[in-house]
Amino acid sequence: MTLQVESTKLREGSQTLLEAKHHLHREGIGNATAPRDVGGGGYRWVVQLPIQFLVGYRDLNMRDAAHLGHAELLLLDDSWITRDELHQAVAGELIGVAATEPSGGSNLATASTTIAVPTPSGWELTGEKKWISRIEEAGAFVIFARVHDDIAAFYVRSTNEGLTRASLVPSGLTGWSWGSLVMNCARVRTTDMIGGATAGVSLFRRHFARYRPLVAATCLGAAAASIDHWVGFVLSRSDGGRVLMGGALEKIGQCRSRIILAISGLIAGALHTADPDPIWAKMAKAHSVEVALRAARSAARSMGAQSYEAEHPVRRILRDLEAFEYADGAVDPLFRSSGYAYVRQIADGDG
Repeated sequence: MTLQVESTKLREGSQTLLEAKHHLHREGIGNATAPRDVGGGGYRWVVQLPIQFLVGYRDLNMRDAAHLGHAELLLLDDSWITRDELHQAVAGELIGVAATEPSGGSNLATASTTIAVPTPSGWELTGEKKWISRIEEAGAFVIFARVHDDIAAFYVRSTNEGLTRASLVPSGLTGWSWGSLVMNCARVRTTDMIGGATAGVSLFRRHFARYRPLVAATCLGAAAASIDHWVGFVLSRSDGGRVLMGGALEKIGQCRSRIILAISGLIAGALHTADPDPIWAKMAKAHSVEVALRAARSAARSMGAQSYEAEHPVRRILRDLEAFEYADGAVDPLFRSSGYAYVRQIADGDG
């Protein structure tokens, strides 16, 4: 299956990213870890981590260009394996996820403003989701909505007449569009529910247990790029970097060591499982973002005024990494969640 970029209204950056995604999927990279029976490469999930590291080194905005992204939610329901929607995603169609509500946070257990009401032919969704990446580029969204006392996930095409998309301007990660999604009696079929009416929270946790380590690897790749820009700056100085060399060498060594140990820990932790522990995934994402930010900030400070230019590579990396303090799980709540789990483990006598 071959996809083309059909919309002529997308920004040039979005168009380029979509074309890159379709190319990587055609070459077997973007779908390397998808099952063979849906057109993927069938490689183990851990293979995606070094791919994401290289993607981040190239450009953080390409973070979903080289893997299935949120389309992996469809793989968590066996009934979707033979459906065209999944095969389109494996071929490179972009799927967005709509979980966060305007009241803040993506804690699905407290989500209450997006409601799914049953109809004779399916469901009607009403409500609003906010801070959604790929709002204009996505061919479909997985929308989490309340069904009575539970949460369910629904596959909704972006062309659904009940959807209204509005763009917001982010301060980083500007390659993909970003915005909100309003549902006004958006009608979906019964078969467009993923995993059943009570499966939403479980699907969300399982999916992000796999997705967050990929984010972590991508951020570490971007941090590695900032180190190489830093080294280039030191070597390019007219004095050969001798004035900076002493302090810079120590800082470069520290930052590079942290990056190498962090990506090694990610790969080691993912080596023997395709279904990571959600708490480990939260720690991996939060820790890797902090390591990456520390490296990029050190590089920017060492490079002085030139790194303050808006389009300087290190400034762009730093701006994009700062977005990941919030995107795909804010760092502080992720650490708090892992701390809570550990305290409970000790209190229960399992430590």
